[in-house]
Amino acid sequence: MKTILLYLLFPLVAMLSACHNPTPTGQTTPTPVRPDPTSTPTSTLVDPTPTSVVSDLVATSVYTHSTGRFSINYPEHWQFSERTDGVVFVEPGDQAGYSVFFNDAGQVYSEKELKQYLVTFVAENFAGKDSGFAVISPEKLVGNTIEAQFATRDPKLGQMMNEIRVSQVDTLVFVQYVSATEEQWQISQNRLQALANSLTPLDTAPATATSPTEEPPVWILIGPTSNRFGFFYPNNWEILQQEKNTVVVGQPDASMTFEASTFVWPKAGNDSQVAEEAARAYLTNITQKYKDVKNLPLAKFPLDTIPTGATIDFLYTTENREAMAGSVIAAAKEGQVYRIVFTAPAATYRVALEWFNPMHQSFKILSPEEFLKEP
Repeated sequence: MKTILLYLLFPLVAMLSACHNPTPTGQTTPTPVRPDPTSTPTSTLVDPTPTSVVSDLVATSVYTHSTGRFSINYPEHWQFSERTDGVVFVEPGDQAGYSVFFNDAGQVYSEKELKQYLVTFVAENFAGKDSGFAVISPEKLVGNTIEAQFATRDPKLGQMMNEIRVSQVDTLVFVQYVSATEEQWQISQNRLQALANSLTPLDTAPATATSPTEEPPVWILIGPTSNRFGFFYPNNWEILQQEKNTVVVGQPDASMTFEASTFVWPKAGNDSQVAEEAARAYLTNITQKYKDVKNLPLAKFPLDTIPTGATIDFLYTTENREAMAGSVIAAAKEGQVYRIVFTAPAATYRVALEWFNPMHQSFKILSPEEFLKEP
């Protein structure tokens, strides 16, 4: 389920890179010396077995965010950087790190909504052709937390193992990100996860809500001239296109569009296969049209009464260098494809989902007689 959750995406990768400082200030880099091929190794060589970045010899302290929203444990020798919405911890050797971020969502989300937040978070931060992204463990509910694990490749550190956690207490949403090199993950995974488990929500009182300044929109039923489907859209959106098999509505000033269409799929196949092919075909099309297209792997997604639909979340850059985010949802029934595509600027995509969610959820495959019924 596509959902609105946070107003801003957390740029973890860039932020963690900014915190990396493997060579202390004031120290010079040693000059490599060619080894003597005639020398004989001695028994005083250092044990090559790697040690955990979370050492039993280092004391653990409790960090409390300045807002009083949460506390969490961290090894005393680790570096940390506080932000207004969270904190980032980085191991001095640059082999691992973890972070916590929070946001008052203003409402309590369902399990499906928290799962979708996690999927969107990963898509916007880590998916892409050069990231080496690979799912290890898809999103799942563990207690009251949605978790997922995936691998990426860092240009300097090589294979990285990552874990994302999303949870909510009252209306406060917490996001935890844990990352380590593949070697360190093998020996430090349990200890890194124990640090993440120490997260303790403190003050979770909702922020003071602001009074609405505008009347809520009226939701209006719309469909193509063929009456093959229908959905509700807010009356403060414009009808940009309404033809036999396509409807497009949007807010041009905010660069938000919602498109629904239906067409015959010429290739043979069952409904599930056709839906997946139609979703991938759309992604191929925007890849040819736009730059820097990134996407998450295709996932199953129901549409109306069709449970075998498919969805792909994606990002791309326009000719004007604007970062855009979107989703395509495709479902098939007896060779007829029903497709929904919605896009908005990446910076405001989560806010845009407040409109997109009820629109795609209201989508119905109709006969002309059904379309004329009162909602």
